[in-house]
Amino acid sequence: MSGSHPSLMRRVAAKLGLASDPWAIDARERASGYYDSMYAESEQYDRPYFRSHYYFLWTVIVDRIRRRRPVKVLEVGCGVGQFAEFLVAQGGVGYTGFDFSPQAIEKARAKRIDGARFEVGDALETDLFETVEHDLLVCTEVLEHVERDLDIVARVRPGTRCLCTVPNFPYESHVRHFADAAEVEGRYGESFDDLDVFTLEDPAHDGNRFFLFEGTKRA
Repeated sequence: MSGSHPSLMRRVAAKLGLASDPWAIDARERASGYYDSMYAESEQYDRPYFRSHYYFLWTVIVDRIRRRRPVKVLEVGCGVGQFAEFLVAQGGVGYTGFDFSPQAIEKARAKRIDGARFEVGDALETDLFETVEHDLLVCTEVLEHVERDLDIVARVRPGTRCLCTVPNFPYESHVRHFADAAEVEGRYGESFDDLDVFTLEDPAHDGNRFFLFEGTKRA
């Protein structure tokens, strides 16, 4: 599962015959089929990574990771592999990503990214947290979509360095969003040592912010 922006989702909703205003739809957790349709219908996910709406966010994350090379990364909610393509291109990274949308993984595998592995898996059930060797975990625009987000965080192996993002805006598939960095720290702070929350302004949409939090998973 990967994040999705309101303007994009309005277009997808129109194609699917849904209400065009995301704030008019009851916000709730969505099943994998919702995301399968999103990935299949929108050209956003066929773009090269540097033309993604999230490129400005990924540049910060990739820069932090490349300073730690060599590193083995596990990505939760990898979507169609755009972030993976960007990250692996920098070199010095082993990569495994998973998503509960089969459509997303089909598109990710089709990119044929050297050294990248993609698997279908639900973050609440998969054994990849235990079976994949990794020392760094990435989870961008996922936790706000899941009611049991803290259960996902609890599954992360202690000692793993984590880079995660959550937004400040509501959407039909968001079960929560965060007003500021203090709210992010309040929800996730007990799960991590040396937690740092960095606020990024969305350059394309005034008022939209993303909170990048980084820390080491606590035992």
